[in-house]
Amino acid sequence: MYVIYHLNILCFFIRSDQDKDVGIRYSITGAGADQPPSGIYNIDPISGNMFVTQPLDREERASFHLRAHAVDMNGNQVENPIDLYIYVIDMNDNRPEFQKQVYNGSVAEGSKPGSSVMQVTATDSDDSTTANGMVRYRILSQTPHSPIPNMFTINSETGDIVTVAAGLDREKVSQYTIIVQATDMEGNLNFGLSNTATALISITDINDNPPELTARTFSGEVPENKVNVVVTNLTVVDRDQPHSPNWNAVYRIVSGDDSGHFTIRTNPITNEGMLTVVKPVDFEMNNAFMLTVVVSNQAHLASGIPSSLQSTAGVTISVQDVNEPPVFPGNPKMIRFEEGVPAGTTLTVFAARDPDHFIHQIV
Repeated sequence: MYVIYHLNILCFFIRSDQDKDVGIRYSITGAGADQPPSGIYNIDPISGNMFVTQPLDREERASFHLRAHAVDMNGNQVENPIDLYIYVIDMNDNRPEFQKQVYNGSVAEGSKPGSSVMQVTATDSDDSTTANGMVRYRILSQTPHSPIPNMFTINSETGDIVTVAAGLDREKVSQYTIIVQATDMEGNLNFGLSNTATALISITDINDNPPELTARTFSGEVPENKVNVVVTNLTVVDRDQPHSPNWNAVYRIVSGDDSGHFTIRTNPITNEGMLTVVKPVDFEMNNAFMLTVVVSNQAHLASGIPSSLQSTAGVTISVQDVNEPPVFPGNPKMIRFEEGVPAGTTLTVFAARDPDHFIHQIV
């Protein structure tokens, strides 16, 4: 029969009650003794004192299963081997480690409080069933502080970051830098070990800024009978994300061009509206046009955002008179006359007409 005494955390005392009658020799076998990792445990063959020979690391091996043997001086077994189960008690010797040092997340501007942004995750190699491995999160700082220093909050247990206040505006702040801390011991700052990571939160654009024409009236001029000529450029400002559907301008002529002489094409680089002649204009028929144009975006405005009064403008177009060649009213002209007409008889008159009514010229 064995008796096992725990002398201290590094020592066991194994004793057989047979040692009163015969000399006993003790030994141990198993992983950690005579099997890899060998030499961690040792036993005094005479006294039965069992020792730990080196520091143990629970994160490398959390338990050991050994067998203790007792034999007489001739090597005969005097006791049945007994099982020794040794469990390494965890100590808080590992800091939480974030999976990344920099996390990237995003949230739309104008998002309501409670909107999900991103999640950060830290793991602790210590025993997760004890406080040593229980990680809690908190936000240390936010940059910039606009509009308030605490625009975000973090779930202390899951690491989920959400908005806590309204007022996100990409046109004012396009990115926030958040420093997040993970602490074990259930977040106890006095006893727990900590680590930090950075969360970069990009504020994504919504169409909350309608395009605004830079003037209420524009003007230009075009020669008559010309096509594919840019009459004037309409300029616009839009504070949304450049070269996105929220920024790209779409121009329309809503009045003043019933015959379809003009169109407006958008310059993809500058966002200007290029008012262009696509059907020839006639100075003698109409020497001026007064157009009304409106501008909007490719994307619809966000809910609750009213259209700007500056999205409408008037465009005055003057038509330039040019010297046009005379024209014959009928060309070709059919002439009929009877045979035998005397020489010198007038058959018809070719009278050309000058289309330039406002320029007196001799044909």
